[in-house]
Amino acid sequence: MTGTHDADLLQGVAELLAAEGVGVYSPDAPLSPSATGIVLGRVPDGPDRVLGLTPYPVADDDSTDSVTGIQARMRAGTNPLDLVRLADNVFTVLDHRENYQVRGVQVEISWRNSQAWIGQDAHGRMEQVANFYFRTVRSGPYRRD
Repeated sequence: MTGTHDADLLQGVAELLAAEGVGVYSPDAPLSPSATGIVLGRVPDGPDRVLGLTPYPVADDDSTDSVTGIQARMRAGTNPLDLVRLADNVFTVLDHRENYQVRGVQVEISWRNSQAWIGQDAHGRMEQVANFYFRTVRSGPYRRD
């Protein structure tokens, strides 16, 4: 059995952010040093501007409603205003977006739950994380539709 909900949601959010001009999501190509790379999972050492997305479960009830979190770890060089702008762009695309689909996953609504500075990395580049929640329809063999 292969589940695809979280993988499809994660890839779909990366594709949505890229389509809206937040960054470049190209999982099979090297990251350009001049672009804001969008990656899944671990944030690489380069480029200076990067947005790493990681999913995690938040809540599931006994119906088909689920809430999945996606943490967006952001880095935008050494200028803190560049990081604020990157975070604003992610917020603009995802916060309170309603009734949309990504890779076949129906998202009822997405919203930012929290955001915090996490300091500088070893190269002095500013970093922060934001946690976005996605209320989705998630079917399963033991869930009530």
